[in-house]
Amino acid sequence: MSFLSKFFDSLRGKPPTGSNRYLPLYVLSTRCREPIAGQLDLMNEVSLDEESKGGYYARKVLHTSGKHRCFGEVEVELWLDAKKQVVRNEVKGGRGLTADEYATEVAAAAARAAEEEAARLAQEAEQAKEQE
Repeated sequence: MSFLSKFFDSLRGKPPTGSNRYLPLYVLSTRCREPIAGQLDLMNEVSLDEESKGGYYARKVLHTSGKHRCFGEVEVELWLDAKKQVVRNEVKGGRGLTADEYATEVAAAAARAAEEEAARLAQEAEQAKEQE
């Protein structure tokens, strides 16, 4: 019996476990100009792709944080092969990023937020001077 189970397991491919169970997703919302990180669970969030034999399909919607009263969402569609490797992807409402590009965008967003906070504090200080 173990021979048959090993044989069929080799045909199906091993299910992802551990560090390769989750596929990281990085996108930039064009509406809010906010980088978003997410992950796709390769065990639970994929469906069999009806168009290709042995492939998988996944659709994931990532939401912005709502900072600055901007609420947006980015839809990511992924087509995977039988070994759950990405073959094709489409991003609607934004653009896909690599991990390095995501880190750069997060740093740029933090710098923009710091500049906005400094400008707000300077404006408040100027208004306080005028009131004296």
